[in-house]
Amino acid sequence: MTRRTARILVGVAIVFGVGGFAAYRSSWVRSLFGREAENAAEMARLTDTKLEVFPVSTFADWPQWRGPFRDGRAPAGSFRTDWEANPPKRLWSAPCGGGYSSFAVVDGRLYTQDYDNGSERVLCLEAATGKLLWDYHYPADYSSFKSGYASGPRATPTVVGNRVYAVGAVGKFLCLDMPKESGAPPLVRWEHDLTKEFDAAPPRWGVACSPLIEGELAIVQPGGKGGSVAAFDVSSGKLKWKTGTNPAGYSSPIAATVSGQRLIYALAGDALLCIRAADGELLDKYPWTTQYDANIATPIVVDDYVFISSAYSKGCALLRVQPAGDRMKLQEVYARSNRVLRSHHSTAVFRDGFLYGFDGTKRTLPQCVDLRKGTAVPDWGDGTRLESATAILADKHLIALTETGDLWLIEARPDEFNPVAMLRSVVKGSELWALPVLAGGRLYLRGSREIVCFDVHGGD
Repeated sequence: MTRRTARILVGVAIVFGVGGFAAYRSSWVRSLFGREAENAAEMARLTDTKLEVFPVSTFADWPQWRGPFRDGRAPAGSFRTDWEANPPKRLWSAPCGGGYSSFAVVDGRLYTQDYDNGSERVLCLEAATGKLLWDYHYPADYSSFKSGYASGPRATPTVVGNRVYAVGAVGKFLCLDMPKESGAPPLVRWEHDLTKEFDAAPPRWGVACSPLIEGELAIVQPGGKGGSVAAFDVSSGKLKWKTGTNPAGYSSPIAATVSGQRLIYALAGDALLCIRAADGELLDKYPWTTQYDANIATPIVVDDYVFISSAYSKGCALLRVQPAGDRMKLQEVYARSNRVLRSHHSTAVFRDGFLYGFDGTKRTLPQCVDLRKGTAVPDWGDGTRLESATAILADKHLIALTETGDLWLIEARPDEFNPVAMLRSVVKGSELWALPVLAGGRLYLRGSREIVCFDVHGGD
């Protein structure tokens, strides 16, 4: 234990009293005991691993949180980068209510969620013009939020076929059938109240998991005593399985195949869970405790590895998933306590052996991490602060939006930090945390009260 940690603990004991401190079991105290670890054998193995990922999607759609493969990579397509000489052209803007929900773009339609006048809404707009095609709204009481950031939904809708799956900030999980006629409202196919049905305490800043569709399963993270992760039949809404009792964080589940098995990784409020998709069997878990249960970034899957990262003085870790009899084991490769990369609400993206993200210390610092070594590339970012930015990867570039509406284009290369362009205040507002989306040559951004679409198509 360091002297600094000891002084903090003494201070906590004084404030709460000896008895109160003994009973004080918050994640803040537990998260003080971060750990440094490195498995020499696993590090050596990683050196020779190719670290393969799926090829970039050739379809123009962006159907869910973080894109086609849930990894923050834009679909393949023509994309111009001469923003200084030829800035993105503003095509349209459309009003919206509050929230941090990003977008799904499928078959020429854009989907998102917002909050206005005491109701949460699922919206469908024409992607080319911003015209509102339909919306579905329902009452949502935000008074249970313990502190701030109650502007609206956090999660992003998932669109598969003619159905939209959406989770609101108070835990309403909806499956909507799209209307067959123009101008008609959608139909509720099924719905669940995640907080009530799974005995879940609403997270301090609202339910934030974006639905994962895995075959015939719709998977979410209620984070309750009655189930930390749950899967429902996509058609009927019937509960197929539930697992764990871990509290909710703010992350979203992701699927992967390891040794022929489909797995679900879910970063809960205090651990990474590895779950068999077929039946919900909890195969292994990796403790990951953070202040306020604020595990927000989505796990990053690269080959048989999974990378997690959290802010609030936590750090990052890389794990290898390996068969262990009829189960799977999360084998720690390395853990970096309170350094290298501390992702706040923005998840990093992976390209050619390196992660590009933002370190959530004070104001957000751009960071490039050598995944094999678990080290940050020295001086990458040049100390530039991007004000709580979120970013996607478009071919060889990062497209990043800051919380104050500045838009950056940065080369994704480890040898040099090269901001290609920076455009001031392209969208208006504050706390602009919705992930940018690039689909079909159009860039979609969200302000406090508007959705804005830009043309960045490079021509054929």
